[in-house]
Amino acid sequence: MTYFNLIRIIAFSFLITLVACGKEEQIQLNKEYQGVEAELWSYFEKFEAEAAERGMAIDLATAGITGSIEKIHAHGTVGLCNHRLDQPNHVVIDIDFWTTASDNAKEMIIFHELGHCYLERGHNDAKNSDGTCASIMRSGRGGCIDFYTSANKNDYLNELYTEGSSN
Repeated sequence: MTYFNLIRIIAFSFLITLVACGKEEQIQLNKEYQGVEAELWSYFEKFEAEAAERGMAIDLATAGITGSIEKIHAHGTVGLCNHRLDQPNHVVIDIDFWTTASDNAKEMIIFHELGHCYLERGHNDAKNSDGTCASIMRSGRGGCIDFYTSANKNDYLNELYTEGSSN
C-alpha cells in the first residue's frame, strides 16, 4: 500500500466517522411531539432547553401540549393557546405570520403561547423606561414595543421562566 492510498483511507474513514456522528447527534437532539406539527418541534425543544438552563424540568410531550400552524381569523392575532375542552393546551400559530416571520419572531410567539399553555402565565403589559415590552408575555394591546433580539432574549427568557402569573 502506498503512502498516498493510506492517506486516502484515513481521510475517508475520518469522513465516514464525522458523517455518522453528525447523524447520531441529530437523532439525539430531535424529539417527537405527538400532536405538534413538525415545523414547531425545534421551538418546543428549545423552550424545554431554555427552561433547563434555568433549573426547570419541562417535558411538553408528557404534558400533552399540542400545536399547529393554521389560519387564525381574529384580526391582529398571530398566536393562541386554546384551552377548549376538546383541545386543551393547544398552541396555534397563524400561517400568514409563520410564512413571513423571522426565526426570532417565531420563537417569541411560540414561547409566549407556551407561557400560557404550560407555565400558565397571564399577560404582562409592563414597559421598560425606553418603551420596550418588559415581558415576552405582553398582550399586544399595552402599547409597548417588541424588542426580542439575540442581544436581549436572555433577559426576556429569565423573566418568562421565573416570574409568576400576572394579568
